[in-house]
Amino acid sequence: MSGRGGWSPVLSAVLVAGLVAGAAMGYGLVSGEVSGLRSWVQQLQGQVAALEGNRTSLLGRVSGLQVENKGLRQSIAALEAQVQQLRASSNISVLGVYFSPRGGAAQQVIYWIGRANRSVHILIYSFTLDGIGDAVLQAYRRGVEVQIVFEKSQVSKFSEYFRLRAAGVSVRNDTNAGLMHDKVAVIDGYVVLTGSFNWTASAEEDNNENLIVVRSAGLAAAYEQQFQRIWGLSVGILTAHPGQSA
Repeated sequence: MSGRGGWSPVLSAVLVAGLVAGAAMGYGLVSGEVSGLRSWVQQLQGQVAALEGNRTSLLGRVSGLQVENKGLRQSIAALEAQVQQLRASSNISVLGVYFSPRGGAAQQVIYWIGRANRSVHILIYSFTLDGIGDAVLQAYRRGVEVQIVFEKSQVSKFSEYFRLRAAGVSVRNDTNAGLMHDKVAVIDGYVVLTGSFNWTASAEEDNNENLIVVRSAGLAAAYEQQFQRIWGLSVGILTAHPGQSA
């Protein structure tokens, strides 16, 4: 010291140098910590980016699974519909088998037409029995949808075609170049009458014929499809029976 209570110039210089060195050292430490923090932040950002990528990938997989799940549900629904259709087709009840001559076939046709509530769709080769014609008219008059396709070559003055047409029943003639040889009635979309039995007196009283009555929604659907095909191709061109003026 230079005097009492004073500082030596050397000591002052040493203290200043120490402060300067300490400050320099402190600055170096802060700079290093900042650099480390920046590196850590960059690592975190990389991890966040990776997580975002994983999240996007997972969302894509979830979306794909949802689409796949929807497709599976649609496939399951289609399979269930097929199963129901097969069950309906396999659920067949034979309600009766009848043989001519005089085996009750005509009466069964009358009976089932009389039970119709919604529809009677008929494909018939020959139809001359007045009793069955009366049953058809009664069904029509109580509001049942009645549609009949006749084989054109069998429409004569004895045919029920003209009587039914005059009463307003929807009747048509087949346009097949060959014969429309069906003898079918589909009742309310679930009962089918079929066989060799024509709706004629000779079929009822003289011929060897057969009629089977079957209850089956699946079988009826197959016959209904055939009826609609033939109905769509048929025409109502006859306005009078042979020998009668139109």
